[in-house]
Amino acid sequence: MYIRKLIGVMFSLSVTSVAYSQEKTQCEIVKMAGIEIVCLEKGVGSFSAHERAAAILKRLDHLSHERTFDTEKIVATESENSSDVLAADSVLLSLRDEDLQSQNSLSRAELAQSVAAHMQSAIIADRTLRSPTQLLWGAGYSAIATIGLLLLFLLFSRVFPGIYKSILTSDGRYIRSLKIQSFELLNSSRIISLLLWIARAIRFFLTALALYIYVPLVLSFFPWTANWAPKLLKYIVDPLAKIFEVFIDYIPNVFFIIAIVMVTKYLLKFIHFFFIEIENGRLKFEGFYREWAAPTYKLVRVLIFAFAFIMCFPYLPGSSSPAFQGISVFLGVLLSLGSSSAVANIVAGVVLTYMRPFKEGDRVRISDTTGDVLEKTLLVTRIRTIKNVEITVPNAMVLGSHIINYSATAQADGLILNTTVTIGYDAPWRQVHELLKAAAKKTEYVSKDKEPFVLQTALNDFYVAYELNAYTSIPNKMAVIYSLLHQNIQDCFNEAGVEIMSPHYSSLRDGNETSIPSANRPANYEAPKFRT
Repeated sequence: MYIRKLIGVMFSLSVTSVAYSQEKTQCEIVKMAGIEIVCLEKGVGSFSAHERAAAILKRLDHLSHERTFDTEKIVATESENSSDVLAADSVLLSLRDEDLQSQNSLSRAELAQSVAAHMQSAIIADRTLRSPTQLLWGAGYSAIATIGLLLLFLLFSRVFPGIYKSILTSDGRYIRSLKIQSFELLNSSRIISLLLWIARAIRFFLTALALYIYVPLVLSFFPWTANWAPKLLKYIVDPLAKIFEVFIDYIPNVFFIIAIVMVTKYLLKFIHFFFIEIENGRLKFEGFYREWAAPTYKLVRVLIFAFAFIMCFPYLPGSSSPAFQGISVFLGVLLSLGSSSAVANIVAGVVLTYMRPFKEGDRVRISDTTGDVLEKTLLVTRIRTIKNVEITVPNAMVLGSHIINYSATAQADGLILNTTVTIGYDAPWRQVHELLKAAAKKTEYVSKDKEPFVLQTALNDFYVAYELNAYTSIPNKMAVIYSLLHQNIQDCFNEAGVEIMSPHYSSLRDGNETSIPSANRPANYEAPKFRT
C-alpha cells in the first residue's frame, strides 16, 4: 500500500511538472497520461493558475488510483456564475467566464463538457498504463533495449581496437610525413596520434549517443517514468538548440571582431616597423633616443591591445549579462587590491626607461649594491656583482635610491679612479708626484692617452695626503685596476727608496733599519747607529 502511494506521488509530481510549463499563450496546461485536459489562464481568488492546475492534477491522480471509481460519474453542471466539473459530490474544476479567452469561441457549458470528457479519457488512459499487462510489456521492451545496448557496446569493443591497431601499423606504409619539398609540416607520429584521438572521440560520441537514446527509451516504457523521458531529452536538446541559436545570432558579431583583429594586426606591424627603424638609427627624431624604441613600442602595443579589446568587448557572447559583468568587476577589484606593488614597479620601470640612468652592461651602484646591469625589465633590474652574485632589485627601489653610473662617460671622457697615499714630510713632494704618475702609467687598463694627475688633499700632523687620479675606459675592471695600481705604487716607491709611512710611525727610528725591502736597498747600505 505504501509503495503504491509512493509511486502515485512520483507519477503525480512528474505530470504536474509538465503541466506547469509555460506556453506562449501564458497559461497553465493541465495534462495527464499525455492527454491535455484544459488550459488555465486566470487564478481564482488567492489561488493562481499554477496552484489551480496543481490542485486539479492531485484530484485526478487520487481518482485514478481508486479502481472502484466509475469515470462516468465525472459530469459537468451549470450554476449562475460558473460551470463545474464534478466527480460524484466532489468539485474537480470550476470554470468562469475569464477562462474562455483562449478557448476558440466555446461557450462555458461546452468547455465544461469537453473538460469532463477529457478527464474521463485521461483517467482511463492512466489506469491502462498502470495495468500489470502494460508493465510486463514495458519490462520486456526494457530488456530488449538493454540487450541491444550491450550488443552495441560489445561491437564497439571489437571494432575500435581493430581500428586503433590498423592506425598504429600504418606508420610508414599508408601514413607518411607531410612535406613541402624538404620542409616537414607534420611527421607520421603526429598524424597517427591525431588519427587515434579522432577514433577515440568517435567511439566516445557513439557511446554517449547510445546511452542518450537508451535511457529515455527505457523510462518511456513505464507509467511512473514516462514523463521523465521528455525531460531528459529537453535537458540536452534545449541547451544545444540554445547554443545553436546563439551561434547563429552571433555570426554578424564575428565579422566585427575579425575586422577589429585584422586592423589591429596590421597597425601593430606598421608601428613595429616604425620603431625598428628608429632603433636601427635609420629614422631619427630630436630628443628621442634609440634605446627608447623597444620599450616605447611595448607600451604602445599594450595600449593598442587594450583599445582593441574595449572595441571587441560589446561583441563578445554574454558580455551584457550580469554574471559576465560581475566577474569582470570582481577580477578588477582583485587586480587593484593585489597588484599595488606590481603597478608601482611597472610605473617605476617606465620612468627609469625614459630617465636613462643606465643601460644593460653598465657598471652601476644602486644603494649598497655595485655591479654590472644584466637586465632591465618593466618590473625589476638584475645586477651581477664583482663576486658573480646576481641580485634582483625592484624598480620601485631603484627609483627611490641614488644611482651611480660608472660607465656613463667612460668611453667618451674616461672614468677617473682615485686612491690616496700618505707620505712623510721628509720625501720631496715633486718626487712623490712623479712616482705616483709612473705607477699609474704602468697599470694595465689605465688609459695611456690621458695623463694621470696628483692632488695633495691634506697636510696632516705626521704626513702629507696625496690623491692619485688615473683615467680608464673599462669601468667593469675597477676592482682589478685598483689592485694593480696599489701593487705598482708599492713597487715604484720601494725602487725609489721612498718609505710609505702611512698612516704614521710613533717609534724612535735612529739605529733601526729602514722599512724598505732588502731587495731595494743599496748594495753598501748599513744600518745607522742608534742616536737619541
